[in-house]
Amino acid sequence: MSLLNIGGGDDPAYRYKMPPVVGKKEGIGNGKKTVIVNATDVGKALKRPWQYIVKYCAVELGAVSTFDKEQGSGTVNGWHETADLQNKTNKFIKEWVLCPRCKLPETSMEIGKKKDIIFDCKACGYHGQADMMHKLATFILNNPPDSKGGIQDKAQAGKKTKEDRKREKAEKRTKGDDDDDADDNDDDKKDDGDKEPVDIGDGDDGDDGDWSMDTSAAAVKAREDQAQASFDKIEAAMSDTKLSDAKEGKEGKEGKKKKKKKGDDDDDDDPFGDKAEIEAARKAIGAEVQAACEKSAAGEVDGAIKALMVTYEKHGLSHDDLLGFIFESAFDEDAIKQVKTHHKLLTKLLKASPDKKKSGKFLLSPCIENLVGAEGRGALLKKTANLLKVMYDLDLLEEETIIKWFDKGSKRKLGKAMREAAEPFVSWLKEADEDEDEDDDDDE
Repeated sequence: MSLLNIGGGDDPAYRYKMPPVVGKKEGIGNGKKTVIVNATDVGKALKRPWQYIVKYCAVELGAVSTFDKEQGSGTVNGWHETADLQNKTNKFIKEWVLCPRCKLPETSMEIGKKKDIIFDCKACGYHGQADMMHKLATFILNNPPDSKGGIQDKAQAGKKTKEDRKREKAEKRTKGDDDDDADDNDDDKKDDGDKEPVDIGDGDDGDDGDWSMDTSAAAVKAREDQAQASFDKIEAAMSDTKLSDAKEGKEGKEGKKKKKKKGDDDDDDDPFGDKAEIEAARKAIGAEVQAACEKSAAGEVDGAIKALMVTYEKHGLSHDDLLGFIFESAFDEDAIKQVKTHHKLLTKLLKASPDKKKSGKFLLSPCIENLVGAEGRGALLKKTANLLKVMYDLDLLEEETIIKWFDKGSKRKLGKAMREAAEPFVSWLKEADEDEDEDDDDDE
């Protein structure tokens, strides 16, 4: 079998060679899979852990991957042509092996202090960061390379064992699932304002800000008041459902009757204050957020962050409030493309959130629910699975968050419709999780 030039080309004198990928189709029906027989040999030639190559091919093909360490082979679910696997491997080489400057496969890979992947080129001295937005980056961070071209063992890499995961799951069950209710956002958003104002970034991915706070009684009381005010404001401003004039009139009459019975005054006791004032504030915030998103769409992410920071402090909002207004102001029926356009902006906001888990649940409900449930967006509702997959691939939503949201179910018509549309993707996630657990068992 003739060797191939790493990076392409047909120069017979080129010194960097690799064996061509060998794929073998196995199984039938739902058990179809393609085995990359010589994944170990390809990995050695590229000086990269062979698991990275298999994982990359699976991600690019939208499939699930498994690994057989004893055989040194990787499996990608489904039948795939060897030519397609070779093309994906060539793409992997360009993105994760070749030096961006000199185009030679002389780069080494290491994990930086800021949890980023750094390339060092021995040929030209290049020192730079990998594409951290690719799904493979997460896999590499969870399975860091060692000095011998393999993957660090779990003890060395600090990964959790299966027993650790089982123990954590058992502890979560004892605590109950109250904090996982994705459909009841009142509890989720109650503490959004319970924090000191912070800078959500100026383009530097290193520091997420100091989230320490004063715990004195006075400070706690002040934060509670601020939290309630922020909660009231966003609940009013983010409401997408409006009462019809007839219903509003009916409720107004009933309210007046109750007041007369109780002997109350006729002044408005709306906890959200004057409706006109709230609507004006909502429009002002929406306009500011939309302007910031326009900068993001133009590639000026740092400028968008600074503009949002002004809105954040000016109106006393929280990170989740900003996420809500972004989805309301900058997203429509083309949301799948728009998520990709604004993924850097959304990533920075999520990274700066004091509670990333809660922010993830907030993205699902109400942000995405309001987005796909808006009038005239039935087509987008049917594409819920595609939207969730894009956000999962871009690390905007975690697997655990999506599965828990799905399993929690909903009594509302929209919630049921969303879960029905998302079922294919969630089933894929669950199958992938089961495959990884089986792989852990094999490793042990």
